Amino acid sequence: MMKKRAAIAFLCLLFAAPLRAGIMAAATRVIYPQDHREVSLMLANTNSYPVIVQSWVDNGEGDPESNLAPFVVLPAVFRLSPGERQGLRIIYNQDTLPSDRESVFWLNLYEIPPVTDKQSQQSRLTLAMNTQLKLFWRPKSITATLKDVVNQLTFRLVQDNSGWAIAVNNPTPLNISFTSIALVNDTVEQSALSQMDMMTRAFSEKRYPLEAANATLKEGKIRYRYLNEDGASIEKTVPLDR
Repeated sequence: MMKKRAAIAFLCLLFAAPLRAGIMAAATRVIYPQDHREVSLMLANTNSYPVIVQSWVDNGEGDPESNLAPFVVLPAVFRLSPGERQGLRIIYNQDTLPSDRESVFWLNLYEIPPVTDKQSQQSRLTLAMNTQLKLFWRPKSITATLKDVVNQLTFRLVQDNSGWAIAVNNPTPLNISFTSIALVNDTVEQSALSQMDMMTRAFSEKRYPLEAANATLKEGKIRYRYLNEDGASIEKTVPLDR
């Protein structure tokens, strides 16, 4: 699933363009099969002005200085004119990763707006946009797709602190990213709180608190939307596990 963070930095004598990421990627997620030498991703600058872009892969920190992920992105720094496109090459450095499940990383696209002569004479606060896309490294031992495994998920209603939550158990080797989860019956729907990252990792369980502190709906079905291999949101309705 793709997320965008406003990374605030004091960049000497710069002035920010409006807070909107103008670098658009051809996909909202990257799947990296182990047997590929590299994968590529096309970018386009939809801004009306040129930008400098820095790209790297990390564990979600959004900081190139803390980059410990086993991937190299080329080019690491480049300039894009308005409407121009640029292909990125993502290369796995062969560090050892788990062979029984997907590993998750983040591809960062940090764009810096331009400076004009007039702006350079003033001290301003610059807002630079960092767009983050999930990168899933998939070992060759896994041949199933998200469509194949999503039916193995189970959903339980559990007490969580002073309220209620939907506990999602993922017994599969793939990571499942949700866009929404709700407990529903014919007349009532209680949604889980939206989170920055609604992903249940492989072979793990995660709790998603309900918006209502006291759930009035104790039975029904689960309606959820998850992101498939192409990043499209797919809706499913399944029984609540007892």
